Amino acid sequence: MSYPPNTPAERALWSAVVAGVRAAGASDRAGFEAAVSRLQRLPRPWADQVLDHTAELLAEELGPPGSVHWPLTVPPGAALAPWARADPSLLALLSRHDHGRPAAAPGGPEETTRRLLLLTHLALVAQVGVGAFLDVALVGAGRSSRPPSGLVPHCRLGR
Repeated sequence: MSYPPNTPAERALWSAVVAGVRAAGASDRAGFEAAVSRLQRLPRPWADQVLDHTAELLAEELGPPGSVHWPLTVPPGAALAPWARADPSLLALLSRHDHGRPAAAPGGPEETTRRLLLLTHLALVAQVGVGAFLDVALVGAGRSSRPPSGLVPHCRLGR
């Protein structure tokens, strides 16, 4: 069973994130920047919260909370262009499952770029597509106050 985005904003966010991750993985800077521009036009701070929830879910795929450390080992054959390489401060975007944290602060294009690069790196390291994790984050961010990781367990690949 699938949980497709059902609002125009959810569909726009989903397609922008997937396009941005693909563009970064293919060293397509123009495509990546177009995805960041599309994400910047979405409602804030909602879009940032969904990106953060997606990153948390991808980090969970790599191991228990707090076990993701820099540098993330990108698999062979996934050479990223210098502009798509990320720095260790990206991991600070993860909340470490602090569900009492305040809502994500809306950021400018630089923060959106950093969030999308983090998603790209986590997806490459986990060797998974970002779409299913984004589906779960959308369900969690838009329709529930519960943490997204427990909402749709059959969509998670798990270990």
